[in-house]
Amino acid sequence: MGGTSTPRAQAALRPARAALQHRDRLTRPTASTSGQTCQDQDDHRGYRTRQELESTALGANQDVFHTADKLARVAVAELADVVTVEVSELMLRGEAIPPGPFCKSAPLRRAAFQSAPGATLRPAYAVGEMARIPAATPYRKSLTDLRPRLIRDLQRDGRWLARESALARAVRTAQAHSLIVIPLVARGVVLGLVDLYRRADSAPFDIGDLEAAITFADRAAQCLDIVRNRIQERAHARLLQRALLPEVLPPLSALDAAEGHVPADGSGGEWFDVIPLSGARAALVVGAAEGQGVGTALGMSQLRAMIVALAVQDLEPDEILARLDEVATRRAREHTGAGRHPFDLKYGGSRCLCVVYDPVTGRCTSSAAGGSRLVILSPDGIVSVPGLACHPPLGADDHRFESTEVDVPPGAVLLLDSGGTDESRPDTHATAERLHEVVSRSGLDARWILECVRGVVGPGHEPALLTARTRVLDDKNVAQLAFPHDASAVAAARTWTSRQLAAWKLDELAFTTTLVVSELVTNAIRYSTGPIELRLINDDHTLICEVSDTSSATPHLRKTGPSDEGGRGLSIVTELTRHHGTRHTAHGKTVWTEQPHSE
Repeated sequence: MGGTSTPRAQAALRPARAALQHRDRLTRPTASTSGQTCQDQDDHRGYRTRQELESTALGANQDVFHTADKLARVAVAELADVVTVEVSELMLRGEAIPPGPFCKSAPLRRAAFQSAPGATLRPAYAVGEMARIPAATPYRKSLTDLRPRLIRDLQRDGRWLARESALARAVRTAQAHSLIVIPLVARGVVLGLVDLYRRADSAPFDIGDLEAAITFADRAAQCLDIVRNRIQERAHARLLQRALLPEVLPPLSALDAAEGHVPADGSGGEWFDVIPLSGARAALVVGAAEGQGVGTALGMSQLRAMIVALAVQDLEPDEILARLDEVATRRAREHTGAGRHPFDLKYGGSRCLCVVYDPVTGRCTSSAAGGSRLVILSPDGIVSVPGLACHPPLGADDHRFESTEVDVPPGAVLLLDSGGTDESRPDTHATAERLHEVVSRSGLDARWILECVRGVVGPGHEPALLTARTRVLDDKNVAQLAFPHDASAVAAARTWTSRQLAAWKLDELAFTTTLVVSELVTNAIRYSTGPIELRLINDDHTLICEVSDTSSATPHLRKTGPSDEGGRGLSIVTELTRHHGTRHTAHGKTVWTEQPHSE
């Protein structure tokens, strides 16, 4: 990335290189031992500098200040007594820098200041401060025409310092007497500025030092360009991530005040979701796709879409993760096979925690991949961490996922943590103590608890988080009755349903609901052999009707002809209800419907 200088930068360096070649022709040593020794020392110094810079380039991360500091240390060791590095504010924000000379719309910020050992100096600008680049100074001129500047004698050629009191004071205090200013340019974009000073008894800079500084600046710009690309890719990934995450979590009767969080400095692969399920239940999910960048954000969106598709089929959490694991394993095999996706989408290594909460029973069923964690904060202040079955990340190995069931008291707060590496994982005991303190002081505020956990984890290591306070449906809003496997159950079910709707003051739904119940119970008698159970749930603005039997066969909507005597039951149910579906249980299946009401 940015391995060569731009034509404009090359043109700017020609005068300095021509002067160096002229000096070499005039002063080229004879084949003497002393001359050869000096040449060897220069070559060794240049080789060592290149090695240091290449090491910095290979280790360049997304921290501009860390990379700039390493570059400044290399320059102090080989070229100067004092080195400052300024970088574009736009680069720090991950924004595009307009090509061409420096402009005021792209200000510079001090990213590094280094001095030779033993020198205690106070810079004009501290690291992190915005740097003022005044006009009519070598700094502004160098940024404008993209040419390096060599000032051998600051006392003689530094009249411009008289107009810059803070800078003049810093130069004077440091006893700096010689200066080289070079813009940091990569692929036609000004990334920043490097200033090199000689001070005290050091010899002034000469044309050879300028050439070495130019080489250094060129390689330093390459290092910073690597960092810039990574920052921009991460910024694009975060924008895509936020566009793909839910803007508002759906309001559900099972949960209060659900709050989600993904780290601002994350990889772009973290996500959270709340998914409405049948029977007034809700699925809560957090996860983190492996990798970083736009490809990771796209992989995250696909994982999230697959989880939603699987969850609405009423699969158990362990079944959902088993299906995801199968996809991740298959995708990993494709990745190592014929070719690579242009965005390098990867599912293997991803972490995920899926929790299904049932407000009727007050029970959570959970399954996790990759060390994710569920924390439960009871209203009495007790903090518990259920021991979920330990499974490796998705696609790591062929294994069987397991679910863990735990009863949750009404009004408890569920905290889902996507987890991370061992270094980034929050300490369980420290988190529990902090959460206990929050609960005892401010109650079960889901948003405040979320902020508390982020404070415990610390910046740079935050996982995806999701908090929600649970609710339990009142017994008076849930009614159920078992019937024997007998044709008389149909009439009994209709009568019982009418009475229950009257008790709930939902008489306007009596006709349609009794018809739906009649069709569902009839099908259960026809296609199963065991007892039948009917359950009605008055869930806020929705009436839920469920009929359970011992058959595992899923009813399917059929297209009937005018002369067909049967097969219209599910069609009638579809017309009379807003949603309907089937979920399988350990002993058979449950066919459910939902109808809106005004209560």
